[in-house]
Amino acid sequence: MIYRALLVASAAGAIALGAAAPVGAQPGSTPFVNCSAARAAGYEDIPSSSQYYGPHLDRDNDGIGCES
Repeated sequence: MIYRALLVASAAGAIALGAAAPVGAQPGSTPFVNCSAARAAGYEDIPSSSQYYGPHLDRDNDGIGCES
């Protein structure tokens, strides 16, 4: 539970500071491990053309990840 609170706080801080990529982004990988992490950072409806898109975020394979 503490980890989740820290993750959300870190993501909110990164957005407030205008960070280019979400906190925890790893080079060569998609920045989010799941849609909960994407939503916590303020991302939804991520198109396949976005650097934040990953096939694991697209349940119905329509090219939109973390649909709202």
